[in-house]
Amino acid sequence: MSTTATRQASPDQPAPSRPRDRLGVIQRLLTALLVLLAVGLAVAGVNPMPLVLGFVPFAVIHGVRRYGWHAFSAYAAITLVVSFSLENLSIATGFPFGHYHYTAQGIPYLGKVPVQIGVIYVALGYVCWITASALLDGADQRLGDRTNPARRVDRVALPALAAALMASFDLGSDSAASTVGHRWIWEQGGGVFGVPWTNYAGWWLVTFLSYQGFAVILAGRHQRHRRAGAVGREPLAQAAVLYLLLGLSSIPAFLRASAGTVIDATGAAWSTHALFETLMTANLFGAVLLALLALTRLARNDLARYETSAQPPGGRAKAPGDGPARRPEGLPRLAASEKGTARCWSRRAVRRAGTRQAATWPPPRHARQ
Repeated sequence: MSTTATRQASPDQPAPSRPRDRLGVIQRLLTALLVLLAVGLAVAGVNPMPLVLGFVPFAVIHGVRRYGWHAFSAYAAITLVVSFSLENLSIATGFPFGHYHYTAQGIPYLGKVPVQIGVIYVALGYVCWITASALLDGADQRLGDRTNPARRVDRVALPALAAALMASFDLGSDSAASTVGHRWIWEQGGGVFGVPWTNYAGWWLVTFLSYQGFAVILAGRHQRHRRAGAVGREPLAQAAVLYLLLGLSSIPAFLRASAGTVIDATGAAWSTHALFETLMTANLFGAVLLALLALTRLARNDLARYETSAQPPGGRAKAPGDGPARRPEGLPRLAASEKGTARCWSRRAVRRAGTRQAATWPPPRHARQ
């Protein structure tokens, strides 16, 4: 008789309580507060920069729950190093953004770049990363899955799409912050209301390099099981909603825009009303459209096909060290000489056996005829 008999709980004994996910509760509350903050800033006519800074605690909690401290810290470190290095390089040489300089006074700088710029890269960049993952059906959770045939494509597609989301946000906001707000000055002007096209190409390049480094880290480690609330549709939807709010913030800015002109560093005059109208249009058909597409895919539960395909019917996915896959009932056993001749049962053989179970046992030779 085995000494490892299964113990059954007494009917009178209360079931063990499930531990509460306090970080998950905080994450939901923080998301709701950021939504209220976005609405309040829009009504009050205040610049949405406090909303972006509010992404910092959201990114930390969300990132730690989804990836763990080590991986998220690596993401933050890579993003800070890449962003500060290339921002300072561009101020000195003009590559990759163009020639510009910051004008803020009384705030800490790292070189020629305000510290808060690096923080925005980390926080806003994380929201764009998760939103891009929602567009690609949770691709960030499959980068280290060696059984995923599309992992090599995802390792490049996810960073490229996330960088495009960052550039799309900048396309709908940079002219207002620089040409109108004078937070930084483009010394040689540019065709996008005083902003050169190289700025947007630089945003894509800098963020792509940061994301690519993070993707390499995720691809090189074994996927670990996180809390149930850290994966699935809800965490992806939270980031997509925040990205959507950023895009929608350009609507009240346009409605409050007054007629007049602004002058850039080269002396070119731009219509203020036309500037905000163009930024709103860019956001509506850029950031807002991408966010709505991500939320639509989540509402359709397109993510489920990847979650179910990673698991055999009735059980979890096979992990390293597990025993051989079980043979579907009704299919004949293989002779020793027939094992390893193929990787899966043919659908015809499964139907003949009267089962709908997905099988991973090698089929006999007669099943392939």
